Amino acid sequence: MVRCALLGLLLFSSPGMAAMYPWEEEPASRWTRDFSNSARDTRVPVPTTQLEQEKIGEKTTVHDLFDRWVLNESVHVGRGKHYAEVTKDCKGKIELDFSLTPKQWQNHARRKQYYRSIDRLVIKVGRQLLADFGNQLSGREKKAFMRALHTLAWQESLWQHYIRYKNWFFVVLSGTSYNVLDDWGITQVARSHVHRDDLLNERFFASKGYCSIGSTLYYGFMEYYLIYMDARSLPCNNSAMDKLLGAYNQYSSGFSYCYNEFSEDETYRTYQIGAITGFGNHYKNRTWLIKMERAKDAGLLEFAGSSEEKKQQLVIRRLMSLRDLGRVKTLWD
Repeated sequence: MVRCALLGLLLFSSPGMAAMYPWEEEPASRWTRDFSNSARDTRVPVPTTQLEQEKIGEKTTVHDLFDRWVLNESVHVGRGKHYAEVTKDCKGKIELDFSLTPKQWQNHARRKQYYRSIDRLVIKVGRQLLADFGNQLSGREKKAFMRALHTLAWQESLWQHYIRYKNWFFVVLSGTSYNVLDDWGITQVARSHVHRDDLLNERFFASKGYCSIGSTLYYGFMEYYLIYMDARSLPCNNSAMDKLLGAYNQYSSGFSYCYNEFSEDETYRTYQIGAITGFGNHYKNRTWLIKMERAKDAGLLEFAGSSEEKKQQLVIRRLMSLRDLGRVKTLWD
């Protein structure tokens, strides 16, 4: 779920020399468009008290650039632990429809609405991306790629981007990756290598693209797309799935465009295999659909009130629906 440093470049780069990739040369106008049509935080008052007084977690200042918080369970309620506080930094850019408070996230109807909104946003951004680059994919390949975009966002962040606590706002971070300035947002865009001056994706961060969930989706998808267009032509990737996995291997680790090439370093190899296996499993099982169905089930049970018989009937109905759709064999958290 968390992107590590780009290993190949760690071996050959030096501080202050940012490597150039095709997505890093694209203009910011590609990802700074409004994809979500959500209300922004412009009218939300900036808190006048110190966040530390709220005792919501532990703060670390990262190279005097931003504050990384390890949030308490009562704040993140299962949405990841590591976040950057961006209230003032992102003022006017934060999409309120996707910035749920802990109470809102625990509301089954709101959580269901959130997942459905992310699903639609992924489709919208993905289609726009393909159109921007000339609609070079079609038919089954296009359908598989769009499914891979859903998978990518789920694998990287479980479709999380913001947390709102009162009138403070946070963006999800990797927290524990090799990249000292962390990986940011729903698609975990890398900001650095192992050294703070060894920067990545400078245009994205200069434009504050991380402030927008739509922008972060577009940028991450653009990176994956440009990698995929190279991976699809390599002889090491035979099947359609090989090509998608090969692209994700490069996206997540920077080691290889081939689906079956891994580092000789045991620790890094273990990471690569875990990441690519997770991506493949989420793609196959469409894990996000399971979560969406479970959110719907929870809402139905809540609506049913205290009647145990009604609850059982609703559970059976939803399970039958899932079986008939061929979506899952079992349900799990």
